[in-house]
Amino acid sequence: MAVFLFYGQEEYLMEKEIKKLKSELLDNSFMSMAYKVFDNPSFNTLLDCIQSAPLMFGNTLSLIYIDKYLMGAKLSLDDKQLECLDSALSVINNSVNIIFVCKVPRDENKKPDARKKIYKIISKYSQVKEFAQYKTYQKELNAQIAKMAKEKDLTINSNNINLLIEQLGANLTLIDSELEKLKVALHPGKTIEAESIKKYCSASEDVFVLADLILQGNKNEILKQYNLLTEKRHPLEIFSILQSNFQRFIFIKNYQKRMSAKDIALKLKLHEFIVMKTQEKLKNISFDSLIKKRETLLNAEYKIKTGQSALSDIVLELALLS
Repeated sequence: MAVFLFYGQEEYLMEKEIKKLKSELLDNSFMSMAYKVFDNPSFNTLLDCIQSAPLMFGNTLSLIYIDKYLMGAKLSLDDKQLECLDSALSVINNSVNIIFVCKVPRDENKKPDARKKIYKIISKYSQVKEFAQYKTYQKELNAQIAKMAKEKDLTINSNNINLLIEQLGANLTLIDSELEKLKVALHPGKTIEAESIKKYCSASEDVFVLADLILQGNKNEILKQYNLLTEKRHPLEIFSILQSNFQRFIFIKNYQKRMSAKDIALKLKLHEFIVMKTQEKLKNISFDSLIKKRETLLNAEYKIKTGQSALSDIVLELALLS
């Protein structure tokens, strides 16, 4: 019997750990019968999962998403139900294995509410593990990317890892997908060079790429990239991240003559390489134009949020192209 509580923003590492546990705990021959997934189940279903009897072919593993129970107040249990949950977890069968999962949206500084009684009960019987989102300035991110490349039988040096981070950000799921793309593109080669990253990874569905296109004033590519992003993100979420990017651009532009790239990196909690590359991008862009662009983005977002314009798509696209 094994019970786990996984939470955090880094879906790639979480999914990898789940896959590892599946292979360790279950017989592959009976995987379809022994492995079940539940998305924020009702209390009765939740209790049935925990109290399920052992099967003749060995272990079972239930993956139970409970973010609606742990994040906010979308789902809740009363005191009697919580008491039943506590009792069920205390006598769970040795052949029954459970992974409770609470996914946290990327770029949100949130965690499961540890004050909730349900969190206290589940964590009491679980091995709790956080899968935190990497920041672009963390050395651990570089090491993780090198490891991911090695697992695909690829090699990449530190400078090109930094370039990959600059192009894609710190989303490991996206980075893994792009490494797979590079593996196919480079075959039979195995070394990732800067030229390959620029050629095959620059059109990634990432807000940071959109910010760079805005700096360049490439209107066709701006709309193309924006449309790709809106397939996965809400437009206002995109604008929120863009504003953060331009705030960073403004800071770097303002202080680049008074502070070293290293000091700016420490202040902004970024990798020094990213600061240096950003300084290059901003070399021919005025401070006033950066201020004006951020104000344009802010005004467009304000109009949509306050209901001043019903044509949200047009307002936002015009703000991007202005």
